Amino acid sequence: MTRGLNPTFWSDVVTTLERLFSSNAYIPANHAMSFGLDEKLRNIIYGSVSGKIADIGCGDGTYSFPFLTRAEEVVCVDPLAHKFSSKSSDPRLHRISGVAEYLPLREKSVDYATAMFSFRDFLDKARGLSEMKRVARRGVLLLEIFNPPALFRPFLYAYVQAIAPLLGYLASRGSGRGWRLLMPTIRLMPRLSFFQKLGGKTLATVGLGSLGVVYLPA
Repeated sequence: MTRGLNPTFWSDVVTTLERLFSSNAYIPANHAMSFGLDEKLRNIIYGSVSGKIADIGCGDGTYSFPFLTRAEEVVCVDPLAHKFSSKSSDPRLHRISGVAEYLPLREKSVDYATAMFSFRDFLDKARGLSEMKRVARRGVLLLEIFNPPALFRPFLYAYVQAIAPLLGYLASRGSGRGWRLLMPTIRLMPRLSFFQKLGGKTLATVGLGSLGVVYLPA
């Protein structure tokens, strides 16, 4: 599997994400850079799961709350979980500081494990995916920016390097900085077909296979 981030770069990514969430820049920027497709694809995941959910790399937890419309319980796991005050008083939502590679959850303790735009930031993608499959009884769902076929890769890279950061900056009214780290993380991502070879099923894909949702059985 494509390697994860080196520890120094991973630390930079986490620090940047903390700043983006704290300044309320992440959500509008993410929405603008994806032309609203992030919401549509997240809704596919929200509608595909039930029972107990582990949301890995959940940031400040904003995107974990919609799971509660169908889920019995949601465990939000993120290295920054301890730095954000809870935005929900619902006792079914739990927030735990942790990383994907060492999930503080028992084997098969949840029905589904999800990672929405966080898989590319894993320190060790193979171990992180293995951990998600370890704790999930039914399956793993990933929403990510995957590397497209080589023919289309220059178009994605040009967009991510030049256009997406500008859209993010404008959407967050100048508070959204740090998108320069997006390109290096995407370069390390495998293609969507890699997960299909692992037995995964593509639930949705747009942008020539560069943005999509994939389901992997546990």
